[in-house]
Amino acid sequence: MLNLNEIHKPTTVQDALKFLQQPDTVALAGGTNLIAEQRRDVRAVVDLSGLGLAYIRESSGAIVLGAMTTLSALNDSPILRALANGVIAQAAHRSAASILRNQATLAGTIIAEPDGILAVALLALDAQVTLVGSETRQIAIENFWREGAAKSLVTEIAVPIKNPRAALHTVARTPSDQPIVGVIASAQIENQVARDVRIALGGVSETALRASAAEKILEGQTLNDAVIENAVGAMHASPLHPRGDYRGSAEYRREMAIVLTRRAVRELIT
Repeated sequence: MLNLNEIHKPTTVQDALKFLQQPDTVALAGGTNLIAEQRRDVRAVVDLSGLGLAYIRESSGAIVLGAMTTLSALNDSPILRALANGVIAQAAHRSAASILRNQATLAGTIIAEPDGILAVALLALDAQVTLVGSETRQIAIENFWREGAAKSLVTEIAVPIKNPRAALHTVARTPSDQPIVGVIASAQIENQVARDVRIALGGVSETALRASAAEKILEGQTLNDAVIENAVGAMHASPLHPRGDYRGSAEYRREMAIVLTRRAVRELIT
């Protein structure tokens, strides 16, 4: 933001949207990614901290997370630590170093890092995103990445209180680094039989995605080594086309997605 001239600090979502219609103007949430980018095209920012969007609460069968809730708040939340083996809290912890978790926000993180482990957690738990623009609408998180949020603001994210069993596995260069690849498996387990199976992957595509072929094989089955290996084997033929970088080649990312899926699914029955 080398050419920044104006900072707007609205107190309502509608005022924020009006400011965002101006050219060369972007939203400022936690600012951790925006500041690091040092964009020359940004001349004004809209500070969203005054909109009252930092909260974690239960409502209508869901846990509702305000868009401006910090990663630290997600990590520390007793409500989230009790939901689905705490995978959202774990994901928030692994998304950034402690000094950044106090500033980085929920919405800012999933927008800047749509393939990151926090995005993976929300996808695995069937999260719904509320967007406010010319109208207010709620969409599934996978559709949010597909459709984008042009001329809209993310105000909150709702996670259904189904409370499945869930397991998170990642690989990173060091324990404090962001995951190179992350996998979260979730399912309702009764007598070793899996229902409502969801396996979400990160670090293998532009956005978090589901391992649909593996999910179909596991759905309704008694989970054992043979069934799990059959499901993992289906991933070899799945459309995983990761981009390699200095942290991990495309081949490495693909193979680790398969390895981590095996570990995560096995953990569901241990």
